[in-house]
Amino acid sequence: MTVSNTKPTLRIGAVGAGRMGAIHIENMLGVRFVEVAAICTPFDHEIDWCKNTVPEATIYKDYDDLLKDKNVDAVWLSSPTSFHKEQVYKALKADKHVFCEKPLSMNPEDAWDVYNKALQYPHLKVACGFPRRFVPAFQEAAKRIKNGELGEILSMKLSSSDLYNGTEAFSNYIKVSGGIFVDCNIHDIDACLFLLGEDKLPQRAFATGSTKVYPHFAEYGDVDNAHGLVEFDDGFVCNIYGSRDNRHGHHTKAEIFGSKANLTLHGEPRLLSIDIHDHNGSRLMNAKDQMELFGEAYVTEIKGFRDWILFDEDAGFNLKDAAKAVSIGQSLQQSVRSRQIVDIKAPTK
Repeated sequence: MTVSNTKPTLRIGAVGAGRMGAIHIENMLGVRFVEVAAICTPFDHEIDWCKNTVPEATIYKDYDDLLKDKNVDAVWLSSPTSFHKEQVYKALKADKHVFCEKPLSMNPEDAWDVYNKALQYPHLKVACGFPRRFVPAFQEAAKRIKNGELGEILSMKLSSSDLYNGTEAFSNYIKVSGGIFVDCNIHDIDACLFLLGEDKLPQRAFATGSTKVYPHFAEYGDVDNAHGLVEFDDGFVCNIYGSRDNRHGHHTKAEIFGSKANLTLHGEPRLLSIDIHDHNGSRLMNAKDQMELFGEAYVTEIKGFRDWILFDEDAGFNLKDAAKAVSIGQSLQQSVRSRQIVDIKAPTK
């Protein structure tokens, strides 16, 4: 770490400069006391973009070479999910802090291996990125739940709906995405765990869905509209809905039901605080995806990671929840395919 203007600076090595990687890198450039010291990508077109966007960063094609860079304090992994486990392991061995894009893995066993490996390096911070933890409405809801305003939390209903995308590229992505519950609704699963704020144990999952919009998704063992139920050890139930077929943009919603009160997070899909009124009626400007809807949360996430490392301030990251979310998501996906109730295999400790 370096010291700038009497304050330390977190020097990040960004791994991956594709869609999400580029968004994170651009966001980092606007965050004080964060430096994009290095970037790793094997693709020439991404390297060209990096050189133009962050000319002062050292560019690497090989991840192992980046880890040898003594000017890198932490790695920020925006790489394919299949690389996460090995890359986290290597970063820890190289004495680097780690931020890993969701999910930790598509495989629950690997996700828990990452969690347990991180425990062996208590002086290093390992985070998994779920931006809703940094959305003010979700943070306010979590605070009210923790303060007991809702009483005992009995159940939750959460949903995520993605904008319709009929392109071939999207269908190719779905083939390798891991399924709607692991790729899309894992955000809702983590949001549920974040709002609960307790280390509850998920026990059983049941899910179903349809492929009326994208019939070929059935070939991949996936659905375009999904409904899931997750039961925890104390009787708490989480109800999750996911859709790949939203026509007005990305939309999320959460409802929390307590013994004293209920709370609703509408997740209005507003891009800008502008309402349009004309001969077609009244409407708002919609966010087309999560990056637009929760854009500020991605910046707050970077600031939280910075402050967690530099000042040991608890930012709300929870690696155990990240591993637990993979267990729940895969159990729901398995249930979609089998149409059976699935026991969730998650460690009790």
